Amino acid sequence: MKAKELEQLLHKEIPISQAMGIEVEHLEKNTISIKAPFEKNKNIHNTAFAGSIYTTATLAGWSLLTNLLRENNLTGSVVLAKAEIRYLRPINSDIVANATLNNLTEIERLVSDQSSHPRLKIEQRIDLVEKNIIKAKMIAKFAIV
Repeated sequence: MKAKELEQLLHKEIPISQAMGIEVEHLEKNTISIKAPFEKNKNIHNTAFAGSIYTTATLAGWSLLTNLLRENNLTGSVVLAKAEIRYLRPINSDIVANATLNNLTEIERLVSDQSSHPRLKIEQRIDLVEKNIIKAKMIAKFAIV
C-alpha cells in the first residue's frame, strides 16, 4: 500500500485521525512516520497536547500493522491492547511519530501461519521526535484479532 492510500484508510477507519490532520509521511515494509500538525494539536501552553501525542503514536503503530496485514493479504483487525508512554520534553511543533516493527520472528510467524495465532500480540516502540530529538516514547502492544 502507498502512504496516501494508508492515510485515506486511516481517516476512514479512525475518523479522529482526519480531525487531527494526520498525514502518513513515510511508509516502508517495517517502518512508518506519521505527522499531526501542531496548530490542530496544541494545548493552552502552546505545546503539543499530550492526548494528541499519545493518539499520534497509537495511530502510527496501528497503521504499520494494518499495512502489514493488507500487504500480505491477511485478515484480522489491529487493536491496541496495552501502551505506556513517557513524555520526556515538550513538543513545540508538528507531532511526528516513528514506528518500526523489530520483532521480525513474530511477524514472519504471523505472515506464514496466521491460523495458529488468532490473537497474536506484537510489541512496538514508537518514538515521537522533534528536530531529530526524541521527545516522547511509547511502548505499545497491539493485538491482531
